[in-house]
Amino acid sequence: MKEKTTYQRRSLFVILILCCGISSFSLWAGLDNDRVAHETDSLKSLLSQTSCPHVVIPALLRLSTLNEQHAEEVSWLERCYREAARIDSVPAMYMALRSLSRYYYNDGNRDSLLFWSRKVDSIDKSRNEYSNVLFDVKSYSCQDLLWSHDYELALNEALNEYRLASELKHSYGLLRCSESLGLIYQAIRRDSDAVVAFQEGLEMLKKADCRDETRADTKMRITSYQAECAIRVCPPEQTEEILARYKKAIDEVEEMNHRDGVMVKTGRDYWLLYCFYSDFYVREHRPDKAKWALGEAAKYVGNIITEDDYVQNTYLAALAHYYREIGNIPLAIKYIDEVFKTECIQADLQFKADILQEQGRPEEALTLYDKLYELNSQRNKETFFRQINQLRTLHELNERQEQEHEMQLNSERMEQKQQLLLFFTVVALILLYLSYVLFWYYQRARRLKNELLKEKQSLLESRNNLKQEKVKAEEASRMKSAFIANMSHEIRTPLNAIVGFSGLLVDDSTEPEEREEYASVIHNNTEQLLNLVNDVLDLSRMETGDLNFKFDDYPLIECCQSALDSICHRIPDGVELTFTPDTIPVILHTDTLRLQQILTNLLTNSAKFTQEGEINLAYKVEEGGKQVRISVTDTGCGIPKEKQSAVFQRFEKLDDYKSGAGLGLSICTLIADRLGGTLSIDPTYENGARFVFTHPCEIPSSAYSQGTAGTTLVFRYKNKN
Repeated sequence: MKEKTTYQRRSLFVILILCCGISSFSLWAGLDNDRVAHETDSLKSLLSQTSCPHVVIPALLRLSTLNEQHAEEVSWLERCYREAARIDSVPAMYMALRSLSRYYYNDGNRDSLLFWSRKVDSIDKSRNEYSNVLFDVKSYSCQDLLWSHDYELALNEALNEYRLASELKHSYGLLRCSESLGLIYQAIRRDSDAVVAFQEGLEMLKKADCRDETRADTKMRITSYQAECAIRVCPPEQTEEILARYKKAIDEVEEMNHRDGVMVKTGRDYWLLYCFYSDFYVREHRPDKAKWALGEAAKYVGNIITEDDYVQNTYLAALAHYYREIGNIPLAIKYIDEVFKTECIQADLQFKADILQEQGRPEEALTLYDKLYELNSQRNKETFFRQINQLRTLHELNERQEQEHEMQLNSERMEQKQQLLLFFTVVALILLYLSYVLFWYYQRARRLKNELLKEKQSLLESRNNLKQEKVKAEEASRMKSAFIANMSHEIRTPLNAIVGFSGLLVDDSTEPEEREEYASVIHNNTEQLLNLVNDVLDLSRMETGDLNFKFDDYPLIECCQSALDSICHRIPDGVELTFTPDTIPVILHTDTLRLQQILTNLLTNSAKFTQEGEINLAYKVEEGGKQVRISVTDTGCGIPKEKQSAVFQRFEKLDDYKSGAGLGLSICTLIADRLGGTLSIDPTYENGARFVFTHPCEIPSSAYSQGTAGTTLVFRYKNKN
């Protein structure tokens, strides 16, 4: 059933387009009353013979087009709307509602216009969408207020429509808003602003989602408004450009009529175009061109399709302007008087009054000036009274709403009091009966709840403790496995050397020189084994908190020299060991043994990985005497940047063939933290490795100032071997 309904809707839309396209050519080519009557009779006969909506709806739309802006159009459109609603054809309903709104807009029947506008709004709300037709009917409503000279209300509706379109980012809605605002500016003679607003509408038209027929018709309509304003205020070059765009827009619509068989009336716009050209050439004092334009416009005089009061009066006014330009004043007055038979606007009154003034007829001119003044006064008075009436209406409406609101509140209060009285009476009786039971139940439930909460909390704490202990146990197991693996290797290596060379040492065949060399190897491996045991013990005591620190004031230079003395014998041949102290005497409040341990470990690491070049120990006072920066720099193999963060971890070794268990730097990090400092690698140094240890200090400002002006000395240590 759903597929059948969808198919019917699509078929209806196709038949609608084909019917309108096939039958529009005769009207576009130039309908007369006989042809209209003949086609109307044919369509009525077709309607009497079938009830198929696929045929009825296109026929009804065609009949409404043939009777455009006549009373019969309304009946055809209303019937079309009912048929489309019966089969739920939304496109056909939108077409009928747009045409009905347009009819009542042109007819000046605002009540009916608002009635059909609400129909469009209702359909959009039910479908949760904002269609182009909604913004069409909103624009009709706004422009209807404009032609009634209710400029304030028209502007208010245009702004409301603009806010809605902006929130929705609806390009077509913004286009119609720009058109309405431009017409408002045009009506109040702000032609420059109107030209800008119409141009914004034309730019928005490029983005709007609409049919090609609607796009072409809208472009032609807005360009005509823009051209009319440009003639009065724009420079000649810009005016000619706008008029050329207007002609191009009409030509495009005319080409579309021939190509696609649609029916968009272009004769009226050609007539307006040449009237605009005539006024433009008159303004530029080019009567020959104005005469040519009037000749082109005259071709459309008397055409029932193109003729209406607005175009006819525009043509007559153009004739009056032309004859005034060439000096034929009687004809100019004659044609402007023809305009006055159907409408009387200020610009035409001003035009005739100026002619009479130039002709030396001041009394007649004064009469027209008085009429102009009366019109302006009347308009201002109407505007004033309209605004006063609006304010009065708003005031009365507010008072009425306040009174109604107050009465409603009083009524609600009385009703609430009665209900509350009854309610509390019943509740009081029930509460007296149940209070003891509820209190006992509450106490019991509260006690059970507290017990459950305690048990739950206890279980949660036990669970968290178990998780933490599990994590600690897993970590301890992992650390234990890693420790055993590393220690078994590191201990076995020096022990093998000690055992092996001890056997060789006691062998009678060993030469004295070899005995001395073997003893040195045994001594070195014994020292490595002792250092390894000390590192393990230090690490264990620091983790358990058993490692004690003895803080006192010590000269930093003495600590550095002691560290240098302890490792200078380990420096390889070809490597220079240097010491660069600061010129400022530094006394640190520290544990000198632990500080020397850090320096010794750092220098020992540099000695392992440096085969040539220099190992430098330096310190520098920074941050105004609040911190001393101690660095150990070497020219060894260096540490890759991706491994610099890992060297401070336990058992982390960059070279498995070098001696050591990988505990020294991790111990140094723990000691540095206990001493209140930090240990890090300088990532900017690329000629080797540079370790930086910062230690807090307190250097008097006077000593710091004197020291910074001195020269730093460099001390060189020789290999004590």
